[in-house]
Amino acid sequence: MLPFFWLNGIRMEGYCLETDPKLALVIAGNFTDDEENADPTMLLRYLPQDIVGCCEFIEWSTQPSSHYSMQLTLEMANMLEKLVESGGYTGVIVISGSGVMEEMAYLTDLIWQHSEPCVFANLMVRGRAGVEEGLVNLRCSVQAALSPEARDKGVMVCSSGEFFAGSEVVMVDPATPENTFQSPGKGSIGKVLNDEVKFFRNPRRPEFLARKPEGVGAVDVVLSTLGGGARIMSALASNCEVQGIIIAASGTGSVSPTWMPHIRNILRRRIPVAVVSRSFEGQVIASSNFEGSFTKLMEIGVMSGGKLNPYQARIRMALGLAAGLTDQGLRLYMLNQPVNEDIPTLYK
Repeated sequence: MLPFFWLNGIRMEGYCLETDPKLALVIAGNFTDDEENADPTMLLRYLPQDIVGCCEFIEWSTQPSSHYSMQLTLEMANMLEKLVESGGYTGVIVISGSGVMEEMAYLTDLIWQHSEPCVFANLMVRGRAGVEEGLVNLRCSVQAALSPEARDKGVMVCSSGEFFAGSEVVMVDPATPENTFQSPGKGSIGKVLNDEVKFFRNPRRPEFLARKPEGVGAVDVVLSTLGGGARIMSALASNCEVQGIIIAASGTGSVSPTWMPHIRNILRRRIPVAVVSRSFEGQVIASSNFEGSFTKLMEIGVMSGGKLNPYQARIRMALGLAAGLTDQGLRLYMLNQPVNEDIPTLYK
């Protein structure tokens, strides 16, 4: 049994923090539809008084999460890093809309190399039986950020009192509080039980880029549908701005044969193309050898996205391109393989 201590009225299991906790509650988007409660400082009244003293609000953005871009999210992630590097904060809580929270958390996790916890709090949920679910998530996020066990777990999303790894979380049903976010096949990494923070496992951290990207590549996703998508691929084949393409293929990695000439034209322009499965818990694997199959895509030079879902693959490729990965390096990075600078052929 782990030793425990009491911090600000909360029982904490693990070992005592060496310094007093100082949490940054970062407003990174709209978090309420109620104009009367739009002031973020109003959130403090829903926290126990002995916790409030270690929380400081930082207002960074009030726009809806759907207005975010990868570039803006990268700028936010860089700002969050500075808070723990030079601001003296022992943890960060990010409060924003939940529409693209899974993507924001995933991108942040890919560059977050700090021991301090970074928790995205899902406040945009309706209550059950008169309970404000979002405010419960805020309290749980603060409790987690105060817990020594949260260190080295990377970026998390807090929803329904559970903590999901930023590398694994997906939105399942935004209209259902207890099922808004999940980690299919893996489950949460922890939760608050009887007002105590409990962590069950350590998520696998990503292989980090050796060079920190200052921007993001222009990468688009094309969804494979029943006989559709060829016109989109044709348009991208002649687009001067696109720098990378993710194919969200059917099944284990198949597309319509009408796509193949356009994909070949894109590859001739030295634009990287990666294929992933559009299925909820799918992955790409070699299973057949017909035109448009995963095997044929590999033969013409498309790279594998493995178990990544389409939005994860897009974010990875965008950061990898901006960091200067070569084709070889990008292929490794898409499969979460090491991309350090010991091998000179991985970076341009």
